[in-house]
Amino acid sequence: MSEGVGARLTPLLRAVRRASAARYAITGVALLVLDICVFFVLARLFMVPPAAAQLVARSVGAAAGFFGHKNFSFKKSGDTPGAPLRQVVPYLLLTLTTIGVSPVVLIGLLALLDNLVAAKLGTEVVMVALNYFCLRRVFR
Repeated sequence: MSEGVGARLTPLLRAVRRASAARYAITGVALLVLDICVFFVLARLFMVPPAAAQLVARSVGAAAGFFGHKNFSFKKSGDTPGAPLRQVVPYLLLTLTTIGVSPVVLIGLLALLDNLVAAKLGTEVVMVALNYFCLRRVFR
C-alpha cells in the first residue's frame, strides 16, 4: 500500500516543483526588469562604472527578491511565525555571495563579448540558475 501512495505522490511532487519553477520565473522576470533598469540608469545615465552599477542593481533586486520569492515563488501555507527570521540569514548569505560573484561574471563576459548588454544578460542567466537551486532550499 505504501508503494501506491509513493507512486501517487511522485507526480504530485513533480507538479509542485513545476509550479514553483513557473512562479520563480515570473518573479525572476520582474526582478530582472528592476535590476536591468537600475543597472542601465546607473551605468548609462549616471556613468557609474559597470561593476559598481552591477553591485547596486543586484542589491536592489535582492531586497525586492526576498519578499517576491518568499511570498510568491516558494510560498507555502503553514509557515510558522518564526520562519521569516530563519529564512533571512541564509537568504542574506546567498545574496551576498551572488552580489560578490555577479560583477566578476559580468567583467569576465565583458572581456569575452565586449558588449555591455550581452554581458549583462549573460550574467543574469548564470545568476538565475544559481539562485533557483539555492532558493529552493532557503524557502522550503
